[in-house]
This record gives sequence, C-alpha cells and structure tokens, in this order.
Amino acid sequence: MATKLQHTIEFPFGMAAYRKAISDPEYWSTLAVGSDKAPGELESADITDTGAKIALIQKIPADKLPSAVTSMIPGDLAIHRTVSIEFTSDDRSAGTFDATVNGAPATTSGTIEATGSEKCSIAFAGEVTVRIPLIGGKIEKMIAENMRTLFEAERDFTIAWHDEHP
Repeated sequence: MATKLQHTIEFPFGMAAYRKAISDPEYWSTLAVGSDKAPGELESADITDTGAKIALIQKIPADKLPSAVTSMIPGDLAIHRTVSIEFTSDDRSAGTFDATVNGAPATTSGTIEATGSEKCSIAFAGEVTVRIPLIGGKIEKMIAENMRTLFEAERDFTIAWHDEHP
C-alpha cells in the first residue's frame, strides 16, 4: 500500500524568476552538490526553451540513516531522482518527479504543478511505495516526511539562488 505525498511551497517571486533559476544548469549543479548531510551530484541536465529534464543522485551517509534502513541496505544510501518540467505558459509549468533507491524496494513519484505570475506556488502530489512486509508503511511515512523537508529545503535554496543571481 502506498503513502500519499502532497505538499505545496511558495516563492516570494513569480514564475518568470522561478523559470530563470531552473533553466540555469549551474542552478542544478549547485543544488545537486547538497550538503554534508546529503551530498549529491548532477547526472544530466537537458534544458530547452520549453522545459527541463534533470537527473540527480543524492547520497545519505549510513550514519544518518535509521537502523531499519541500514539493516536492509548496507552503506550509504544513493537516491536517484529525476525531475521533468514543461513550461506550458508564462505563468504555469507542469511536470513529474520520481526517486528510486538502488537495492531497495522503495519508489517515490508524482506530479509538479507551478503557477503564479506575481508569486509562484508549486504543488507536489504523488506517492511513496515501500514493498517490505510489516514495516513498509512506517518507512513510507518517513520517506514522505523527508520528501516534504527536501521540497522546503529546495525552496529555500531557490530563493537564495534568486537573490544571488538577479
């Protein structure tokens, strides 16, 4: 059984500024590097006038993982993420996101809807699935919460990026 994942983030600027940020390959490279808690790398960035297709790898060091995860997956956790966004109009974009973990029966996928000419709002809707008897639901809830935290952190990163790259 899957756990629903829904979250909305808001920006103090409109779609034009959001689109400018996510259309810059350097934005994605810098975002992918992450932090000591979750370092990562940019696998690919295909950015055109009509959208962006991004592939990232984020790593979570084993010492930052709960024992329920490390008992099944030894070592650091590598999360492969893809984001696909289509710029549908000046004040709207739509896309998809997904994440998988090598060696784990866990997936996350969903849609991304961004709107707003004056202030941009992005709604994420999807689900987290962990196919492990008895404890899968508990891990799904943990992953869903971590995804919401990730969306918030990426919002903060984007606002800082916007401020530094007017």
